Amino acid sequence: MFIVVDNVLDDDSLKVVQKYFSEISSRQMTWVDGDLDKMLGYQSPLSKILNAVSCAFDLSEMAGVEQWAHYGTKPDWHVDKDEVLFKRTGELACPICSIVFYANIDELIGGNFMARDLHVAPKTNRLLAFGPNVLHGVESYAGTRMSVAVNPWAKKPEGY
Repeated sequence: MFIVVDNVLDDDSLKVVQKYFSEISSRQMTWVDGDLDKMLGYQSPLSKILNAVSCAFDLSEMAGVEQWAHYGTKPDWHVDKDEVLFKRTGELACPICSIVFYANIDELIGGNFMARDLHVAPKTNRLLAFGPNVLHGVESYAGTRMSVAVNPWAKKPEGY
């Protein structure tokens, strides 16, 4: 299953995401436990992104999410998985779903999201979500393409 939703965040929330992930230190994979809104005391942009996919994917068993940002993504076909577990045992454990949020797209040539029978053009404030164990990648591109990956997990992946 794939869903594509445009205009997911309001302008202020979009700016928060763009500012946060523009920092190099904020682009690495990080784990966020449980209910972020309770910790912060307000609805975070991350929660708004998760709410946008909750109509299609059951997030009730979510233990937390891993998140990171991509600038300059190279073409690479892969399946989102617990990389540490896979390297250690060969076992494939996948998130509940995978979410790609396009935070900043500018003067982009190419850069489409690709899956077996689907190509999606990036657009600022567009969200793409898909089920587990989906082989996907990105075509070569020129221009600005800031994508934020958000993977909700039922069980925290190894290595965090």
